[in-house]
Amino acid sequence: MGDDGRDKGGDGGPGTLDAAFFRRWLDAAGTLIDEEAERLTALDSAIGDADHGSNMRRGFSAVRETLAAEEPASPQAVLALAGRRLVSTVGGASGPLYGTLLRRTGKALGEALGERTDPDRAEFAAALRAGIDAVSALGGAKPGDKTMIDALVPAAAALDTS
Repeated sequence: MGDDGRDKGGDGGPGTLDAAFFRRWLDAAGTLIDEEAERLTALDSAIGDADHGSNMRRGFSAVRETLAAEEPASPQAVLALAGRRLVSTVGGASGPLYGTLLRRTGKALGEALGERTDPDRAEFAAALRAGIDAVSALGGAKPGDKTMIDALVPAAAALDTS
């Protein structure tokens, strides 16, 4: 890590929080969702309408296609574009919640970075917290409610200490 707190892995290299990193991150999330779609749907069937896995699969497939076609150049643009695609393609509450998380995180990164495209971990953690706050405001959830917030808050905290 350099003196300014930024990882020095080069374009898309290990540890670099650039657009390539976030595209890989979203692609990996899409792969996991593909692999676990049936399990997500089964879990959703216990208290929901048994469509979470298929909805998330559809949404992340659209995210992957859009990112490949448009190739946004900054982390903030990657996250904002992915968030818009999730809102427009994932049904139920999940699309707006996950989409809001990514869009607001991207917006906060853009506000913090200006023209820069290389956030450090602290800047990403702060942006992620802004996304978490937006999800919490949208859905009314807070830590301890057994929602996605319970996974996101410690993830943002871990970024500060890594």
